[in-house]
Amino acid sequence: MKKYLSVSEMAEYAGVSRRTLIYYDQIDLFKPKKTGDNGYRYYSFDQYAELDVILILKALNMSLEDIAAFLKQRNPEYTLKELGVQREKVRERITNLKQIEGVLDEYIHRYEKIRSVDFEVLTYDYREKEYYVVSDMIDHTDEPSAFQVYSHFYSLIQSRDIFSGYPIGFLTEGSAFEQRDIHSSPYRALIRIPEERRKVYPNNLVIEKPAGYYVSGFVRDDIHHLVNFSERFKKYLNEQNLVINGDIWELMWQDEVATASKEQQIFEVMLPVKSMN
Repeated sequence: MKKYLSVSEMAEYAGVSRRTLIYYDQIDLFKPKKTGDNGYRYYSFDQYAELDVILILKALNMSLEDIAAFLKQRNPEYTLKELGVQREKVRERITNLKQIEGVLDEYIHRYEKIRSVDFEVLTYDYREKEYYVVSDMIDHTDEPSAFQVYSHFYSLIQSRDIFSGYPIGFLTEGSAFEQRDIHSSPYRALIRIPEERRKVYPNNLVIEKPAGYYVSGFVRDDIHHLVNFSERFKKYLNEQNLVINGDIWELMWQDEVATASKEQQIFEVMLPVKSMN
């Protein structure tokens, strides 16, 4: 009567590769009952139960290190405790995956919206207030200084907010709109955060984009587009009897994730306005 299974036969039973069983042997997780003089591994029939335990725990996403510790201390009380620990790890991963899903939703929403944008249209509408973490003033003509400001800024922000999927923003004084290129003026970088995350940051780092009426439009980060955009914007304000009532808010809807070309980056420019009457 046959007493042992070869490594290939045990692997076929378990639905794993020979290499996996050999690796389990090498790390002392699941060793054969004996090894022949020829180096061949042989498993007894009753070892399938222990291998089943390993496969179950691995299917529950437990690490091989944790499985090894589990096998050495296995009893009902310990099993219940360790499965509870593993459940908490899974719940944490689910939370993280939901956050990643939310970020992906934001990116996809942005890039899909850009595909249908009419760059010739300006809108006048009411916007709800939003909150942003804000940097110190940045002078884009001084690259070393700008780099230092950005480095300090990002070091203060939690990664979940940096990589939230929300567009990165920029805040420029309203007077800059009189220039040909609003991107030539000093500005502050912005990262949008949900209202409930304001308490995470010191008050001096958080700025509110006020609720109110804004004129807005989309533009590519190209000098020709920017100049034409500014002219159309000024004409629109004059025709609608409106004046700028605050600073220039910008959101980068199509960023370096979507394009390697700076000229293909797309901004939404928003100006708070009020009636001249």
